[in-house]
Amino acid sequence: MSAVLVSCGDSNSVSGGDSEVAVSSSESSNIESSSSAPNAPDSWGSFGGASEQDSPEGSVAASSSSALPVSSIAHQSHGQSSVTPESSSLVSAHDLPESFAAEQSSSAELSFSSSSETSVQSVSLDQDGFATVADVYKSLSPTEKAVFIIRHSEREDDVAMETELTANGVKMAQDLGKTLKSDEEFSYITSGFVRTNETANNISKGRGEATLPKLITNYDITGNWFLKISADELAQYGTNLGMKGGSVELMSHWAYGEPYPDALYELEPRAEEFMQSVILKNLPRWKRVSIMVSHDIFVMPLAVFGSEGKVALKYYEDYHWINYIAGLAIIVDAQNNLRYIPVKGTDSGVIDYLAIYMGRH
Repeated sequence: MSAVLVSCGDSNSVSGGDSEVAVSSSESSNIESSSSAPNAPDSWGSFGGASEQDSPEGSVAASSSSALPVSSIAHQSHGQSSVTPESSSLVSAHDLPESFAAEQSSSAELSFSSSSETSVQSVSLDQDGFATVADVYKSLSPTEKAVFIIRHSEREDDVAMETELTANGVKMAQDLGKTLKSDEEFSYITSGFVRTNETANNISKGRGEATLPKLITNYDITGNWFLKISADELAQYGTNLGMKGGSVELMSHWAYGEPYPDALYELEPRAEEFMQSVILKNLPRWKRVSIMVSHDIFVMPLAVFGSEGKVALKYYEDYHWINYIAGLAIIVDAQNNLRYIPVKGTDSGVIDYLAIYMGRH
């Protein structure tokens, strides 16, 4: 059986035909840092530039998914409780599972109810376990704060720190912003990469904000939060284990419970540490609603963690990977109790590489 090829720089990508021009990084004139480090950490060389940031981020944004349906719940944490390799330009996955076609079934829409002193709002989850960012935003009670941690929008083929969004990526981000229109001011936190800055700026434009937002750079979300080794080493680690999907396949196995203690931190305690040392620590400085824009191998594990493994992101089984502008909503009540809902900013929370491959062959 033929192997699936996932291209990071596919010239036949699914892209919109709009002519919008991406916001350049120079437009992000108001940028501050929420990290104690005055400059980008030395480890950035492992996650950007000649190396890579995020995984097989081809310029393919999945608008729909033939995902296997899964039941999904919102994970809740009580009390007080960072992206990495964009592999090589061509990632080959293992052979397609023989049972895949037999395992397809119809999707069922699920819902999560959020109760508060003032109201009960129902948030629908799709077949992959994701709610829309807009629905979660609208469901918030006045006493709740929310941080939406999302992957940046669709980018150009290169993976350097300076890589910009595609025209379709600009449109995707602005379309998301249009669903979040309100008089409320948002905070925008990014990894400092051009594509994350542009995503934040274009969400702001879509919301109709009169001026570009003041972007807050956070170095904890640049790519190495879950890694004990560099991005290049992680890709080689997966290859050495016979994983043709490289770091993407490796990260999928790990996120769903297979430990690799010499390469990756344990997911749950490391994610909880992020909530405590980054989210709760900085929350008083941010607006009631914050958009945090990061990269896929940081966002993907958080979506798995927050859903308690219910989101359909098992690349090693179904060739799903986290989609652009998808991720996890962290909702914090007045007592600093946290709850999590996986979110999507476009039609699907996943990129279905199997569907893409089948469509091309």
